[in-house]
Amino acid sequence: MTVGTDTTPTEAPAAGRRRDLLALFRNPVATFLAIGLVVGVYLACVVPHFGGIDEPAHFYRSYQISTGTFLPEKYGKQGFSGACIPRDVIRAQRADSLVYVRHLVSLEPGPTPPKSVTKLPAIPDCPTDPSLGFVTFSTFGSPVPYLPQAAAIFVARQFGVGADGMLLAARFVVLAMYLTIVAFAIARTPRSKWAFCAVGLLPVALFQAAPSVSHDAFTTAMALLVVSSALRALDPPSGATTRALLIEALVLSAILGMCKPMYIVVAGLYLLPLLGRRRRTDRWPLVFAPVLGVATTLAWNAAVSDLWKTDAGYFGIKVDDAAQKHALLHEPWDFGADLARTIFHQLWYWAHTQVSVGPSVTSGPAVLALLGLCVYGVTSLLRHRAEVPDPLDWLQRALVVVVFLAGSLLIAVANYLYWTEPNSSQVGGIQPRYFMPLLVLIPVAIGSLPWRWADTGKARFPVPVLLVPSAVVFCVILTFRMY
Repeated sequence: MTVGTDTTPTEAPAAGRRRDLLALFRNPVATFLAIGLVVGVYLACVVPHFGGIDEPAHFYRSYQISTGTFLPEKYGKQGFSGACIPRDVIRAQRADSLVYVRHLVSLEPGPTPPKSVTKLPAIPDCPTDPSLGFVTFSTFGSPVPYLPQAAAIFVARQFGVGADGMLLAARFVVLAMYLTIVAFAIARTPRSKWAFCAVGLLPVALFQAAPSVSHDAFTTAMALLVVSSALRALDPPSGATTRALLIEALVLSAILGMCKPMYIVVAGLYLLPLLGRRRRTDRWPLVFAPVLGVATTLAWNAAVSDLWKTDAGYFGIKVDDAAQKHALLHEPWDFGADLARTIFHQLWYWAHTQVSVGPSVTSGPAVLALLGLCVYGVTSLLRHRAEVPDPLDWLQRALVVVVFLAGSLLIAVANYLYWTEPNSSQVGGIQPRYFMPLLVLIPVAIGSLPWRWADTGKARFPVPVLLVPSAVVFCVILTFRMY
């Protein structure tokens, strides 16, 4: 008894300190903000300027919107749409991009080509103002997902900041927007909080949110917010009325509809309260949310369809969308066979690129990618003490799965039409990052794991701690790859 009495006071404070040190990783919102902020700021500062995914094109689209021009300018009948930009801005961007391109070329096996190989042509004149240069870009549509970065560039321009300063300002604003919206989604969802946290922290998501000034960051954040809102409509807080839930659903669906069109299927989750044993027929007005979202995206894309053209031609892909549409409508089984072959050959690439982003960003052993996937996957299935204890009904799970499959199918169809040559054996152009706004649906459909160690409030060692070394490994490999 004496021994027990002597050791307990010493052990208790030690256990308390351990709990305090791990408390951050028991809270999905705190975990997301802490890791997302550190990694995001690091990426925004370390990734070479204009080295993000399609970053020059996204930068110019944002710059154009910052001047009050919300639609791209047409350039000929067959060419890409584009923007009129000051020549000094274009020259600064080209100088940065040329350094980065030469670095990427040096990573390829074989002799490094001479610098003259990567020299760029003269800057074309703006059709309406020859004092400006003209840059082109492809399918970067609605101005809505560009508003944060456009606002940052607008403010930077007022202070006379150059291209590099405008880019950095846009990077940090996009990161702040992404972290704020996703953290809000995590805080509001009544279930699967760790799923939102894990998906929001995937390296490919943070790479789009920090060093890419891409419309994908806003699209992903809004998709996660819509999923969170739909789950909240299923299990609303006390006092929430159907009218309030409907207004929220309509607004968010309309905003999501102004992002990339294929992701509007996520708004179909607002039908969750109408399914299952606990269905609430008084919430039937929620059916108007996906209807409004679909109407918004169809109307917008129909109005501006003549402005958009994919960049498949840049890569020597001879697209014939009319022929592909004919094949899709009259021989859909060929599309199905092509898609099946594509899934078989590309599934591992789509999976591991969620944690590695791509060969131009990281290059490491496959085992590291597999371990990273396990960490993020297990984290997404944990549960938080504030979550609704009742699991989804099987009909509700089925709806979540259908929405995921419908979104994935739309991605495949879009790439079949606009990124695949006729008579190809596989669907081309499907990038792993295209699945980002849909990935959270997988752990939501599965639900939280039932074991004690999966409860972050009770587990001695919360699994989300492992997100830290996973993020560190990604940042280290990225740094060595890019420098």
